[in-house]
Amino acid sequence: MDYDVIVIGAGPGGVETARILGRNKQKVALVDYREIGGTCLNRGCIPAKTMLYCADLFRGAQSLLEYGIDIHGTQPSLDFEKMISKRSEIMTKIRAGYTRITKNDGVDFIEGFANFLDANTVEVAGKQYTAGKFVLATGANALTFPGFVKEDPRFLIADNIFELKQMPESILIVGAGPVGVEFASFFNAFGVQVTILDAAESFLNFYDSDLGKTLIAEFNKQGIQTYTQTLLEEIDSSDPSILKAKLSNGQTIQVQNVLSAIGLLPDLDYTKALDLEAEKRRLLVNENYQTKHAHIYAIGDVIGLSGSAYGAEREGLFVAHHILGEYADYYKVPYEHFPDPVFTYPEIATVGYSCEQLDELGVDYTTAKSFYLANPKAFLAGKTQGFCKIIADSKTGELLGAHIIGLHATEIVHMLTIPVMQRMKISDLRRMVYGHPVAMEVVKDAVVECYKKMSS
Repeated sequence: MDYDVIVIGAGPGGVETARILGRNKQKVALVDYREIGGTCLNRGCIPAKTMLYCADLFRGAQSLLEYGIDIHGTQPSLDFEKMISKRSEIMTKIRAGYTRITKNDGVDFIEGFANFLDANTVEVAGKQYTAGKFVLATGANALTFPGFVKEDPRFLIADNIFELKQMPESILIVGAGPVGVEFASFFNAFGVQVTILDAAESFLNFYDSDLGKTLIAEFNKQGIQTYTQTLLEEIDSSDPSILKAKLSNGQTIQVQNVLSAIGLLPDLDYTKALDLEAEKRRLLVNENYQTKHAHIYAIGDVIGLSGSAYGAEREGLFVAHHILGEYADYYKVPYEHFPDPVFTYPEIATVGYSCEQLDELGVDYTTAKSFYLANPKAFLAGKTQGFCKIIADSKTGELLGAHIIGLHATEIVHMLTIPVMQRMKISDLRRMVYGHPVAMEVVKDAVVECYKKMSS
């Protein structure tokens, strides 16, 4: 065998798996036909969040005078090329870090597209490699709606949206999941006319319903046109200067660009020789992430259990230890306890169960909300939109879920992850001392309200 383990796919999941194995004296190869870092670093999380941070800075610059900071009458404006340059600089540095740490951990990087010849052999760039075990971490590609014109640069997906050379005047976003709503926030910050639609009853349909409803209300206040239970029926691209989109609600809108943000689907062609079991183009695995061939594992978007970079990374941690034969049970992946941040304006984050999920499970629960409008830190920052909602078991008082929309939500949610995982009681959280003034006090207020409800 050329290697003990070959990991195919150099995104967060693949890198995590390979590094742990390499540190533990396994002979490991990491294979990818594109840059190390995968979709997250090169075509997703990092470039998108860099642009969203730029949008936050831009919003802040617009309110400087309100806080007594005079920039001599100059209004902030976006230098698109400089923003893209900064984004590239950040990605290059992180990519270099990935390359350095994988090399330091004894991992060989093989550049090229891997194709299985049999269950123990892959071909990469004309050369064959064998291994005792394989980990498939090849991710997924953006889905496109019917009528999407791949050759037309006005039609955007997560891959090519980062190739824009200038800000569009208007954009239609199809799909109001995390990707769609984040780009809606970004473009809106710079004055782009944004329309976003989804077929579901609300945005962020898999989250607690209060979050999606509130986000729609905030988007409408910001001037974003929102549509629910609406499909894109047809798009006319015959005019080179404008796209004409016909919606299922009978409306026709004209936009400069359209973004497909309706989900992801893996490309499994490279596994044809393995005859793996799949459902809806997702590989089927057992509780240890093994395919029908026990020596071939799969993690990340190729199995679709998490849908996030950090989920793939966490699966990779488990798989690495399962291969090593140690501590695997300790690293079982707690999907129901994942913190889930969405970098909209205002930010959204969630952990644990939603009310809808608990209703299906038949659990008797108590909810309580506190609002940022009563939070001093939010007030002084001029960001009083949103709330913190917590859910507790009515019988035991255990914390079952937390759902936040508002200032620093993506950071605050991590404070609640361990309490949800450990099923801590509301009375335990009531004992905690909070600093002042901090955004975290929105959690304290929700805990106090819940404690009062359960004590009455």
